[in-house]
Amino acid sequence: MKFAEETEAFETKVRDIFKDISRHRTADFSVEKDEHEIRGFQRAVLDGFKVGQKKILLELRQLQEKSKEVQQELKIARQERNKELVEEILIKVKTIEYQESIFKNLADSIAWQMVNGEHYLYRRLYTGEEGVKDLLDKSFEYVINFSDQVNADPDAFCLISDITNNIQLGDCLITDKEGIKVSEIKSGHMNFKALDIIAERKLTDDNFDEKKLSDEFDGKFMKQIKRMVVQKGKTDRAAKIVQDHKGPDPKYKDTTIFIVENDFTLETYHGDLISLSKQLETKDWAYTSVGAIVHVGMYKNDWRIPGQFTLKQLCDPFPFVDLMASRGILICEPIFLKPFSEDIIMDIVFGRMKVYIGIDYNNFIKFSNDLGVKASWSAPKELQKYLEDYPHDRREIFSFENKGIKIEIDGNEIFVGHGFFTKILFDHFLPETMILKYNGTMENIGGSEE
Repeated sequence: MKFAEETEAFETKVRDIFKDISRHRTADFSVEKDEHEIRGFQRAVLDGFKVGQKKILLELRQLQEKSKEVQQELKIARQERNKELVEEILIKVKTIEYQESIFKNLADSIAWQMVNGEHYLYRRLYTGEEGVKDLLDKSFEYVINFSDQVNADPDAFCLISDITNNIQLGDCLITDKEGIKVSEIKSGHMNFKALDIIAERKLTDDNFDEKKLSDEFDGKFMKQIKRMVVQKGKTDRAAKIVQDHKGPDPKYKDTTIFIVENDFTLETYHGDLISLSKQLETKDWAYTSVGAIVHVGMYKNDWRIPGQFTLKQLCDPFPFVDLMASRGILICEPIFLKPFSEDIIMDIVFGRMKVYIGIDYNNFIKFSNDLGVKASWSAPKELQKYLEDYPHDRREIFSFENKGIKIEIDGNEIFVGHGFFTKILFDHFLPETMILKYNGTMENIGGSEE
């Protein structure tokens, strides 16, 4: 099959799954609905998730099988020092990885809808761990069977975590009449033996004494018990936060997480994006600036490459991002849930249209001060000291040229994290919305700790 035909076949599959997992787009919310109609709509959405998950799982398993074959081909080609063949096979490897990332982003779109786009809940389910789970492993069948049992209920849905990029706690994420929950599934004699020991001795990752247990069990089984205890601790902490909106961080248990609800409306610049997409109906480029802070360019056809250089000049000296960079990397709204038509979403996914977004951080700081929320660049030494004092935040804190951005709230200086700007870049929240919400959230957290 030629490359163009393969791409077309792949896009057909993606569009098919997109329709399954996006049934909310067909709802008419302008007409008042009774309880029976609402329940019917909710069931239809969950049914779409179930059908979509089956298709995603099938595609990912086929790709994993294909990946193993291609990796073997690559190994042989390298042994034979066939450079031309190695290059051909590496293209196959990248194609498989790309297709896997798209199918997983479709699964992330399901997860995002399950938590109703609640960033802080979604973030607790992501640990930043690397590695790919083997979906062809026999033990994985237990997870599939469990999911099928839950999904027999028309008012429930069980998402298999391993088909997503970002759900990394537990084997399944479940939504039912009781709400959202995380589930861990174990199989095999040694797993059950380990579970019995953990239960009998009430082992937790707080009281786990590896030295004491090593006198009773061999090293391999000890590692298995420890791994299960640590995983259970993370899952339990995540479940507590989902349930109570407060608790120890799943990854860093010595850090307390507060999910603060406030009535501040989260406004977006979606309208600007939609306006730009409409401009592309008559020309190949469109640009806008949101409050002189956010630069947005949309380009198609021959403008895709020049558009990149144009936005680079507009954003200089600061970097900009490709909207498609969000898939599988960041905790943000998936590309398939953007407020565009299906055709525009597919044009973006398959590279026929490029969307570049950048932030002028100097103007952001000025705007924050104008709003009454004091902000400034830190000195490099200030940022370094903060990261030494709070090592868990090293990857979380935003920095540019070894400087961070500080915001002063209630007399306390707080370094702004990457997640703050991610929401502006990839979730398209207005800078004003983010500044005022962040300010209100931190004030509420301070009040909740008193």
